[in-house]
Amino acid sequence: MRDIVNAPIFLRLGERMRGPKEASVGKIRRVLISDITVYNADSRNGCIISGDQGQDIEDIRLSNIRIYYNGGGTLEQAAREVPGFEKEYPEPYRFGTMPSYGFFVRHVKDIQFNNVEVTLLKDDQRPAFILDDVKGAEFNFVKASKTAGVPSLILKNVKSLSLFRSLSIPDKQLNVAENEKF
Repeated sequence: MRDIVNAPIFLRLGERMRGPKEASVGKIRRVLISDITVYNADSRNGCIISGDQGQDIEDIRLSNIRIYYNGGGTLEQAAREVPGFEKEYPEPYRFGTMPSYGFFVRHVKDIQFNNVEVTLLKDDQRPAFILDDVKGAEFNFVKASKTAGVPSLILKNVKSLSLFRSLSIPDKQLNVAENEKF
């Protein structure tokens, strides 16, 4: 993909509930995305994988992915809280500029990043990855461009995280990370 103006990867589970009254919220699970190269992606959205409070996206595998983002994000954007928009039509632009340039992952159970690389074409004041309300995350051979003084990874309410040769962070296993930055 080249010159992407929206999220290169977008998985969204919401609660629009436009079907029959007895219908329940759908599921997104067992998704494998691999062998993708993206150049000159607009980093306002980054990649978004977002379930809903109490309705996790489950069992996601991302492998052999390389994304070049154009960068340019600010500290104000990095501090932004992202609304859920659970009842809205699922479009990446609705979320606005994301607080991470690479991947924003929220309300997810069991996600693996294998040989994933996010690269900036110019500096960005936002982290590469934000994980929020994630249960079970693995980073294996993950690389990310990093602007001096900006963390590569922010964890909020994360349970069971494994880092192996990733993000220039020493290998580690965390059982619980309420609010961590690396």
